[in-house]
Amino acid sequence: MSNKNTKNDSDRPRKTLINGSRYVAARCVQLVLEQGQPLDLAMSEIALFKQLEGRDRAFARLIAATTLRRLGQIDAVLDPYIKKTPAPYPHAVLRTGAAQLLFLETPAHAAVGAAVSLLKRSKKTISAAGMANAILRRVSEQGQDLLQKSDPVDNLPLWLKADWSKSYGKDACKKIAEILIQEPPLDISVKQDPAFWAEKIGGDVLPSGTVRRDKIGDITAIPGFKEGAWWAQDISASLPVKLLGDLKDKRVLDMCAAPGGKTMQLAAAGADVTALDKNTSRLKFIEENLKRTGLTANIIAADGAKWRDSEKTSQAGFDHVLLDAPCSATGTFRRRPDVLHRKSMRDVDHLIRVQERLLLAAARHVRSGGTLLYCTCSLQRREGEEQVAKFLKNRSDFRLIPILEEEVFTLTYAISARGEVRIMPFFLTEKGGMDGFFIARFTRC
Repeated sequence: MSNKNTKNDSDRPRKTLINGSRYVAARCVQLVLEQGQPLDLAMSEIALFKQLEGRDRAFARLIAATTLRRLGQIDAVLDPYIKKTPAPYPHAVLRTGAAQLLFLETPAHAAVGAAVSLLKRSKKTISAAGMANAILRRVSEQGQDLLQKSDPVDNLPLWLKADWSKSYGKDACKKIAEILIQEPPLDISVKQDPAFWAEKIGGDVLPSGTVRRDKIGDITAIPGFKEGAWWAQDISASLPVKLLGDLKDKRVLDMCAAPGGKTMQLAAAGADVTALDKNTSRLKFIEENLKRTGLTANIIAADGAKWRDSEKTSQAGFDHVLLDAPCSATGTFRRRPDVLHRKSMRDVDHLIRVQERLLLAAARHVRSGGTLLYCTCSLQRREGEEQVAKFLKNRSDFRLIPILEEEVFTLTYAISARGEVRIMPFFLTEKGGMDGFFIARFTRC
């Protein structure tokens, strides 16, 4: 009797923590869908999330991310059982509960019981507990049959599905949807010796030198992180710097630099780097990462569209200017599935005007014969190819430098007829895919 009670007492806190993970996941999904908050920001603002252990935080994020990745299919399963759309939080509890049942192989008693328990915690939601119990039990019994009638393309918002089908074709759109539902690997850029660190962390070296590990996990616990030997950076995001050639002692301006992956690449390559960004809170990430990695850069908090170089060398300009412009970030959905539900065509309309101003501002800082590199992590052609065409009309003193096959390793099919790079998320599918990206390189005549 005594031993039984002791066992129950030790189990109870763990059960509470797991339900805490489910609470965090549901609240995050609510904040993303109702208020348009980024998933990581939503998590960081929930007090309970900070109290969870590492594995429980990971479980919370897995549930939330899976729900956002599979939202179209989840709703297709839930809708036949829902007579009236629930309030935002009960609806999020339903969706995260369904995600566990349909995709995470959570036992029905655990997923259903936790959902009911979460809704019973508040007088405002207790009335929805019975509804959730009935619906999720139906999902546990019949959900897989309904799921078979859905398609991964259902998870794409209609405006994106239409735009991507028009730009790249229906087959490409289907491939995009199929890579969306896969958990992404961890990509890291190392200061030196990729082969050593690949063996150390249980990863592989990709042709570009990026080290890839199958599971992300808690990156701060991975060997080499605290020592500053590497930083997390998707292979796509690492390519632009590699297109600038030898950077030793070159003066480089990294515009819109936060969170700093490219800044660290530039510094590690021996460049004299000026990292510019108007978001002071995001610049702190650069400062922290530079300190951790032992790299240096001149950090400036300013609006890139208005900033002027005050150094004595300003008349000569920078050897290279890299503009990773603010964009809709629709190419990053593998790691940030919330972006699909937070962005709209209106956001793109606004962002292309911002990009236009920044691109013209970036051009001012390029010395004669210098290089301007423009890139976005968007799959929208209006934020890539069309932006380049407008820039070339506005600045006749710039011309495209075609990107060559040997510069993109095995991604030769990513090069356009004009010599730009358009990376699709399903490239390298056999190795886990990559972020959608666009890159164009210019020189000042």
